[in-house]
Amino acid sequence: MARGNADVEMLRQNLFVPNATRVAMAWSTSPVGRLARVEVLVALCCSLLAVLVFLGSGRRASGSGFFRFVVWTALMLSYPAVSYTIGLMQSASFRNELVVVWGCFLLLLLGCADGIAAYSMDDSDQQARTLLNQALQVMYVLFLLLSYVNSLPEQLTALLSILWLLSAVKLGMRLRSFLLSGRGRVLTFDNKLIADYMSQEHGLSGADYDAVTMRGYLYVVAGETNQEQEAGCREHRIKLVDGLVTVEQVWQCCGELLSAGTAAAARRRDMCLSFALFKLLRRRLGQYPLHETHLSKTRDLVWKGLLNGGCIAGAGESERMFRVIEVELGFLFDFYYTRHPSPKETLIPDTVVFAAVVASSLSFLFSSALLRYQAPPDGGTKVATTGLDIWLTRMVIILFLILEMFQYLGLLFSDWRKVKMLCRYVLEPCWHGHPVWEPLLRLMCGVRLTPYWNSSLGQHSLLYACFRTQNSCILRAPLLPGWARAFLIRSKTTEQKSLPAAVKDAIHRTLKSGLWQIRHGECALERYQMMNQLSWAIDQQSTVHSILIWHVATTMCDLQFDKAPPHHSDAAGAIESHKQVATTLSDYCCYLVSSAPELLPGHSYDTQLLFETVQSSAEQHLGGCRSKDDTYDKLVNQSYDWGASMPDRILADGARLGLQLLRNTPELRWKMLADVWVEILLSVAPSHNVTGHVRKLATGGELVTHLWALLTHAGVVDPLLNRFQRRVRPF
Repeated sequence: MARGNADVEMLRQNLFVPNATRVAMAWSTSPVGRLARVEVLVALCCSLLAVLVFLGSGRRASGSGFFRFVVWTALMLSYPAVSYTIGLMQSASFRNELVVVWGCFLLLLLGCADGIAAYSMDDSDQQARTLLNQALQVMYVLFLLLSYVNSLPEQLTALLSILWLLSAVKLGMRLRSFLLSGRGRVLTFDNKLIADYMSQEHGLSGADYDAVTMRGYLYVVAGETNQEQEAGCREHRIKLVDGLVTVEQVWQCCGELLSAGTAAAARRRDMCLSFALFKLLRRRLGQYPLHETHLSKTRDLVWKGLLNGGCIAGAGESERMFRVIEVELGFLFDFYYTRHPSPKETLIPDTVVFAAVVASSLSFLFSSALLRYQAPPDGGTKVATTGLDIWLTRMVIILFLILEMFQYLGLLFSDWRKVKMLCRYVLEPCWHGHPVWEPLLRLMCGVRLTPYWNSSLGQHSLLYACFRTQNSCILRAPLLPGWARAFLIRSKTTEQKSLPAAVKDAIHRTLKSGLWQIRHGECALERYQMMNQLSWAIDQQSTVHSILIWHVATTMCDLQFDKAPPHHSDAAGAIESHKQVATTLSDYCCYLVSSAPELLPGHSYDTQLLFETVQSSAEQHLGGCRSKDDTYDKLVNQSYDWGASMPDRILADGARLGLQLLRNTPELRWKMLADVWVEILLSVAPSHNVTGHVRKLATGGELVTHLWALLTHAGVVDPLLNRFQRRVRPF
């Protein structure tokens, strides 16, 4: 009897599964099921577009791979998802008046989420594709609106028609901006204007200049579109007319916003300087010559200007130098990767359209047709409702209002708009002391919504990586491909660290001592009278060889740091500061070798191969190490009897250098190492690989990119040869 009941229950369960499947399939193909599918897709589209708006602007300040993956996923999925959803609305077999509302507001949300002009430097056509996609969506929503026009209440029809028209107007404005101020035009025409102007700027200003007060620095901030074409000549030149604003004019402005001796006024002036420097740096992207590199005036701009004076109370001496370059690279990031406001255009059309869109959306949200909405009875057509459709409608409208406000405020408080308004302030003396314009401009310049660089450094230690990966079963898998293993090792052993103030001060101090004091560590060794003993460590066939040798030696000194006898508190503090500079820059340069070889001298693939072979050799010789002491002992005991291959020689030379350094006092050792590493980093910064630095801006930016831009403005453009390269290539 019990067995019979069990058989009946099993039969009932077997019949229930196909019945439930059939019921689910029938519901999904019903009007209500299709409407529910559309609602889910609308919610998904809204989520993707919200991610693009809120997180997209933070790309330049984040070095997180997961953060970039989220933004990239949202960018790749958002437009296909919206297209599919609107297409599903058009082909739906059911009727629901709110569907056309969702379509119109999805179209408006697309307009809010087009701030990413390109995800990477290779994605140069992203903005054109975005405009084409939005144009197609405008047409699709128009067809959807026309299909519902006879069944919608007149109030909703009028409001939706206005919103659709405003979407078309916004698309037209973006298209006009793209055609008139596109990146291609700027890199050719505008760069040509600046390049030709800078070839004559020194003659226009004369030999009388002052890098502290910016007297004689006629670098263009704004107004270069005022141009003239000489008769019988096709050469375009910048006219020195009243509409042109130079750095000198900004510093000579009598208005309180720029002339006051406050930190805020200094930041406003420096923002204009950053924008002028951005235009000069932009010439390298267009491969135009830098005519001013040989001038003392150019070197003094950095040496006597950015490195001296202008310090803000409570900040370190290096603060201004890094701040000016951070803002400049912010402009460069926006130029390549975002839909930034052009200084040539006014914000009035955007403001009018923004006000109209917000007013129409609020009118729609609080309209009687929406507040008292009820699904119409089925009059022969398949009318569907889920009960959630009205709440979804309100959620979509509210989300659009939030995103539209966020995007408009981003335009209003962007550095581009601030520079434009400050230039107007310079040109309009009636604004000085004005009871309305001056407080508004002060408020605008005091608000910053988009972050700059997050001041983080990648850190990778060649030797510490050996015992950090000893217990990883995945890395020991015999069938794991070499490229996958190298990637996993880098991911597991690479960390991000905030840039210490001591490192900033050390870089500032080295640059202030003289730009000629940058020779791959030679000047530091000469300063400490160690050239005879340690010259071999910098006399290597490539800079990467020297970096790896000094990195191994620095790590050896770090392994023995805790075993040194205690020092006086003042001396201990100085030693700890120098050690922090040396170890931080040592691990950062090793990180550049392993993860960003394109930013270093030499071919990136050669650098990659060399690092991988040295890493493999270190794992082979230091295998089994479980602690710092084990690592040090193996380095010391095997430093002279390893093989003659290049990776083994680099490790042996690093151990040899480490033993030589350990013979010195801790004070001398760490002070010299700090100076050597600062000089090495400054020596590898000059580069002609402009593309590599611009690519890195899309992944959070690098310290070496900041130094590359700074040295470019000091006239140091060509890569610096090391001791070995100067000997074998004297000419």
